[in-house]
Amino acid sequence: MTDKSRPKTRKDRIMDAALRIFAEKGFQIATITEISKEAGVSEATIYEYFGTKEDLLFAIPEKISNETFEKSSKVIPYIKGVEGKIRAILLFYVQLYQSNPHYSALVLLQLMSNKRFRHTPAHAAIRRSSHVLLDCIKTGIEDGTFKKDSNPYLIRSMLMGAIEHLFIHWHMQGMPKRKTSIADMLDPLIEIIFDGIRAKKEESGTTLYLKLEDANVFEKLFQKKDSGASSKDKNK
Repeated sequence: MTDKSRPKTRKDRIMDAALRIFAEKGFQIATITEISKEAGVSEATIYEYFGTKEDLLFAIPEKISNETFEKSSKVIPYIKGVEGKIRAILLFYVQLYQSNPHYSALVLLQLMSNKRFRHTPAHAAIRRSSHVLLDCIKTGIEDGTFKKDSNPYLIRSMLMGAIEHLFIHWHMQGMPKRKTSIADMLDPLIEIIFDGIRAKKEESGTTLYLKLEDANVFEKLFQKKDSGASSKDKNK
């Protein structure tokens, strides 16, 4: 959750402890008392930093989302092609959810159904990456990578919705270890959606569309031409 190269501050320890307890017990059941004990600080210190238990709850995804966005922002601009950028953005999501299951459990199982959460800076931080993904899809439609009649919002919903569904199902099953991880499923998932929205390249040459009777006429013409050529060869 924090940079491992530096020692954790009291605020970091509070947020780490709160993340684990909120994710495992649920926000309503978790108490500031047990968070303070695990973080090794007083309850007064927690209230000094965060004001309320709900403020602490919302501060966690805001911090993690901003950190992840900063990391992805250093990589995404240097990836060529919209398909490559989209793959990278989604990989950041999957790696974050999979490497930090407490975070994905908190966001997907508790916060996404919280109406107040949708009006917080934390939700805005999460949405930033979602907007970058949407912009990449729109660029792909504009530059001809994807079909012109594609709906960018629907495509984003399919991509993100599938990933979120896989992780919600994973959490509901108790996070079982599998031979095929969700990260391994990402590329096949993306290809299924890309196959449906990629713009088809026009083949060079001319294509004739003929009715059956027209085809029969052409066949007779070619037969006459071939028979005439054969007669000339015999007369030589």
